[in-house]
Amino acid sequence: MLEGEVFIEDYADVIKAIADVEINNNKSALFTLVGHSMGGYITLALAEKYPKLLNAFGLFHSSAFADDTSKIEARKKGIEFIKNNGVESFVKTTTPNLFSEKTKNKNPKLIENLTHLAKDFSADALIQYYYAMMERPDRISVLKSFKKPVLFIIGKDDNAVPLKASLEQCHLPSVSYIEILQNSGHMGMWEEKNKANQSLLNFLKRL
Repeated sequence: MLEGEVFIEDYADVIKAIADVEINNNKSALFTLVGHSMGGYITLALAEKYPKLLNAFGLFHSSAFADDTSKIEARKKGIEFIKNNGVESFVKTTTPNLFSEKTKNKNPKLIENLTHLAKDFSADALIQYYYAMMERPDRISVLKSFKKPVLFIIGKDDNAVPLKASLEQCHLPSVSYIEILQNSGHMGMWEEKNKANQSLLNFLKRL
């Protein structure tokens, strides 16, 4: 976890540092970055700050819009809940809402397993992430200015990044590829794993 006050741009700089090491032997190499949810916010920050590093990027259940007032208030309430009740209670309360009703009904064990894995997450780190997400700016301009391909993977039943909001942004890049997962909420990599993986593979093959 990064120390002190941390912004989404700081996480993007961490990705940049990793990329510098990984492609050190090929200074002209580009890479593709796909981010899920908060990872998408980091991807957009990197695309804004270091656009020449990327040959494409993807937003997986994510958005270039900044948090609106209601979302900020929800995150603040989430932070207070974590402080007062701990991470385990928080993830038990919030994790099911990340999934579609179909997944909740047909595969409750999946949600139970992921909730169990998340219960040991650091409270300090989770709170830090929430503050970083609240403070991030609108990055619609990144989608408009980026001239290379952008992938959008969207969950039809996503409560965190609603379908309407996704459709309002996915036409903005010069080149867009769009996959709408019909049976997913915010966790398509688990709810429709094969379809999500195939979408990622198809996108990378086109580059």
